[in-house]
Amino acid sequence: MDKKWTVIIVMLLVAFVLIVAYIDDNPNAINNTGETMSFNVSSGPSELSESIKNIKTLNYYKGYDAETVKWMESLGNKKVFRGEDSIVIMSSFDAGKIPSEPGITDVYIYDYFTAEVIENHDLGNGLPSVYHVKNVKFTNREIVGNGLA
Repeated sequence: MDKKWTVIIVMLLVAFVLIVAYIDDNPNAINNTGETMSFNVSSGPSELSESIKNIKTLNYYKGYDAETVKWMESLGNKKVFRGEDSIVIMSSFDAGKIPSEPGITDVYIYDYFTAEVIENHDLGNGLPSVYHVKNVKFTNREIVGNGLA
């Protein structure tokens, strides 16, 4: 009986060490797998590759976390919606659940939806958090005049 407990304890210790090593190597990973969150976005969808290009080149993103951008690059061909404090990445299928209004320039459009978070990371330096999501459910749209019309 003692050998069984020894094996179980050793396996638990190995699992613990692997988890700690992953967290130590990925300090900007915030694992919210399975958590459903509400999002408010004001633009999208756009291509993930375009968002990555903007992060790498625009002064607004100066000092971004390179590991988070590497993670974003690993997600492949995805769609992006932007909010004031978040960048939300999803499949084309999920992006299609959020109605888009291309070409409207005289109003602000805010889309509200819920989604299950697969993984999220921080761009650092007060920049938006980045969420990779699935199972999007559109909930509401708010249209506000911008005073230009």
